[in-house]
Amino acid sequence: MKGGGGKISPSKEAAYIAVACALLIGGQYVFSFVVGVEIVTLILVCFASVFGVKRGVILATAFSILRCVIFGFTPAVLVLYLIYYPALAALFGGLGRFKSEDFSKVKFAVAVNILLISVCVACVLGYALDIIKISRLYKVTLQILLWVIFSLCAVLLIAFDFLFIAQRKFKKGNAQILRLIAYAAIGAVCTVCFTLLDDVISPLFLGMNRLSALSYFYASFAAMLPQTACTIVCITTLFLPVTKVLTRFCVK
Repeated sequence: MKGGGGKISPSKEAAYIAVACALLIGGQYVFSFVVGVEIVTLILVCFASVFGVKRGVILATAFSILRCVIFGFTPAVLVLYLIYYPALAALFGGLGRFKSEDFSKVKFAVAVNILLISVCVACVLGYALDIIKISRLYKVTLQILLWVIFSLCAVLLIAFDFLFIAQRKFKKGNAQILRLIAYAAIGAVCTVCFTLLDDVISPLFLGMNRLSALSYFYASFAAMLPQTACTIVCITTLFLPVTKVLTRFCVK
């Protein structure tokens, strides 16, 4: 797959963006009742990868504004969304311009290894150093989630390195799977960055003092960890079939 967008008439372009925006808003509304589960990242990543940076950013911006109709206007959330989601779309729209074979190159392999190892180390440190200062009930749940994310990333790391070596040494392997694992690693890190950005923006807009901001930071783990695990699972299982469907609408 080589994304970046194709030649599409303005009317079709507007229609595709409108439908995708409706899916984003509908998906967020449906899964808003389940803590830590969201489908926005998957849809936006797939759309931007196939249709390119410009259309991805337009979709992300439209979604960030129009979602206020359902969820209400909250300045902190609007600013957070307008910063994060267009940046996420631009990132994966840019990655979509690369061929799958490019992910067999050493520089990509090094980057993916660094990302996955960083997440694994962060999970181990988060568990070992006992930095999650919240209620005992949530603490046990989040410790389990830390190990789930660690296990997922460890499996992805082993799979990526195995396929990378097979691709380089024996000319065997699947470049699409290498891309898939790279996207899952990047998506996981981006999900963490979303929460960290929220931990800065929301306290500023709400005028929290240092203690309240710190409490907000610890409480945000309750959403960040399951969202990170959800992002990894969704991208690794659904990215290829969703982009395959979207590619049919994007004339190369």
